[in-house]
Amino acid sequence: MFYRFVSKLATQERLEAFPVPRQNSDTSERWGVGWIHFERKFKPAPAAFNQPGVKFFHAPSIADRPIGICLRFHQGKESETLPDLWGVGGKLFISQGARAIVESFDDLAHEYFPVHLIDYQEQPFTSDQSYYWFCQRRHLTIAPSNRTATATELGFHPVPHGEDFMARVKDNSILRECLGKLPLWQHCAEDIDKRSVKERSILYMSQVLINAFQEADLSGLELYSEKYGVGEESVCVV
Repeated sequence: MFYRFVSKLATQERLEAFPVPRQNSDTSERWGVGWIHFERKFKPAPAAFNQPGVKFFHAPSIADRPIGICLRFHQGKESETLPDLWGVGGKLFISQGARAIVESFDDLAHEYFPVHLIDYQEQPFTSDQSYYWFCQRRHLTIAPSNRTATATELGFHPVPHGEDFMARVKDNSILRECLGKLPLWQHCAEDIDKRSVKERSILYMSQVLINAFQEADLSGLELYSEKYGVGEESVCVV
C-alpha cells in the first residue's frame, strides 16, 4: 500500500497563488525547467526492487544556476495559509517542517530551493515558516498492463497516460507492497511527449512518511474522506 498526493483545485481557488520568476531577473536565473529537455537527462538508477515492467531513474541536479522562484498571490490573498505540501503548475512546494520530515526518512538527495512570497504588486511578504520549490529526484516508469483501471475502481481520476500503470499496481499485490516501501517517488510515462503538467504535480508516498506528516499535524495532506475526496483533501490510498 502507498499513498497518492495531488493538490485539489479548491486549494488553488483559495490561495490564488502562482509561481513566477523573480522581478528583474535575467535568463541566467532559473525559476523552472524545460520539462522535456530536463526529463531527457534522467539517468537510470539502481533498482530498489525487481519487478517486471518497472524502471528507476534519478533526475539531474538543477543547482548549477541561480534559482529565483516566487509565489505571487492575488490581491487580498496574502494572509491565506499555505499548505505544507502543495502542487501547482507542474511544481511541488514544501514547507520547512515537511522538508525536515522528508529528510529524516529519505536518504536520497532531493533538492529544495527557497521560494520568495510576493503580493499582487510584486512586493515581498513573510510567512511563519520558509517554503521551497521541491525537486524530488526519484522517478519510476511502470509499464501499463493490458487493461486500464477506472476512476470508480481507484477512487480518484487517473491522469491519462501518466497513470495508465495503475491497473498493473492494483492487480499485483507484490508490486504494490514494494512501492509502499519507497519513501516518496513520482511516475514518468515512457513516452515523454505524453507527459502532462498534472502528472508532474503528483507525488506518491509511503505509509511511514504519511504517518510522520500526520503526527506533525501538517496541513495540505488530508486523507480522502470519501471517493474522489472533498474540498481540499489531497491524499488517497492506492
